[in-house]
Amino acid sequence: MGDTGGPGALVRGAASSRGIPSRQSEPRPFVTASLRRELETELRRLMGAWFPRCIDRVHGGFLCNFDHRWKPSGPQVKMLEYQARQTLAAARGAAYVPDLVPLREAAVHGFQYLAGPMWDRRMGGWYRQLDRAGTPLEGSNKHGHGMSYAISACVACYRLTRDPDCLEVAKAAFNWLEQHAHDGRYSGYFGFYRQDGTPILSWDQAAAAGPHTDAIGTPIGFKDANTTCDLLRGFADLYRVWPDALLRVRLEELLRIVRDRLVVAPGVMHMYAHPDWTPIPEIVRYAQILRAANHMLPAAEALAGTVDPETTRVAKSMLDTMLRVAWDSDKGGFFLAGSSFGPAYFDDTVIFVRTKCWWAQAEGMRLLTAVARLYPDDAAGYGERVAALWKYVKTYVIDAKHGGWLAAGLDTNPAARKQPKATRWKDCSHEAEGLLDSLLLSGSS
Repeated sequence: MGDTGGPGALVRGAASSRGIPSRQSEPRPFVTASLRRELETELRRLMGAWFPRCIDRVHGGFLCNFDHRWKPSGPQVKMLEYQARQTLAAARGAAYVPDLVPLREAAVHGFQYLAGPMWDRRMGGWYRQLDRAGTPLEGSNKHGHGMSYAISACVACYRLTRDPDCLEVAKAAFNWLEQHAHDGRYSGYFGFYRQDGTPILSWDQAAAAGPHTDAIGTPIGFKDANTTCDLLRGFADLYRVWPDALLRVRLEELLRIVRDRLVVAPGVMHMYAHPDWTPIPEIVRYAQILRAANHMLPAAEALAGTVDPETTRVAKSMLDTMLRVAWDSDKGGFFLAGSSFGPAYFDDTVIFVRTKCWWAQAEGMRLLTAVARLYPDDAAGYGERVAALWKYVKTYVIDAKHGGWLAAGLDTNPAARKQPKATRWKDCSHEAEGLLDSLLLSGSS
């Protein structure tokens, strides 16, 4: 199997020097042969459901609107996040399962769209959204959130094909963000920009957004954990293949921001902050915490060839807290959101989002497997939780009839069975990477 460059890198190469078993070592007891076979079977089935079905052979890129039976429907707009994440999933899948020929074709096809219509050839950077024919939407605004995924996608395509153009586009994107989006005063990056790269810091500057939020729901003028954590991942992916000195500085900077500023004891994360990183109280998105921890670990490893004790400790605390406040002890699975301490009670009203969205479960699988390798004998029993979460996913999230994953677990959202298989915000990257990294982190295949 090929080197996919995701969190699975934690268990390869220099990882063995810090006591994390290499990918070639024997799997831990919790990763049974039958579990690995199930994960690999589902990975193949998942990729087969999406590719080549979603390839847009008329206008390029990928189609994003499919109903629950995989019938194409809707406007098929080309949002950067979706285009990049489909490309990323195809490239990583092709590296791991090279006999699935449509994946390599899809990865190359996706990169060509990212390097072509989605890239602003006049002003640089990626557009956030185009119509199906390629006309920029949203006033040609741009956003760092989608750019982070596009960088990772270009790197994954470079690792797969060794086409130097893939790496050059990723480097160009980093340089564009450095020139236009980096906050030289307080560090980190602004997330929302005009076409020319000018950060949009007040709602009246936005040509196309909500009255007070940008296209991903962040209050305009503030920084957000979502974009920052995904840039951390994108920069870590790029640094592994392009160890540039400035990129290293920015990667270290983002890791400190996420680990030391946004994440706080006992293992929760602020979602929004002022430009100086003063946090703003907000509801806690449990799925984002799982994903942030998944990004922190490989970012630390990319910097030093080993995950430092502080990053390891913080990531473990995040998982421990999510197992305490977000894990369903009855049926399994992670709930979506609530307070830092679980359900919040206001007189007769309970504030707690019981939806078990599909991507929270995928991120949970990745993190549980990673932490189980770091702490195989911990009393929390992370290995047993991997098996329990997989059982939940099989029972309530995977569509055994039509293929693909439902948007949410049927135990909390029965209507998910008839909801679309794909939308602008529902691609296959979370579940593909969840399966891939669970396999990579659990031993040799």
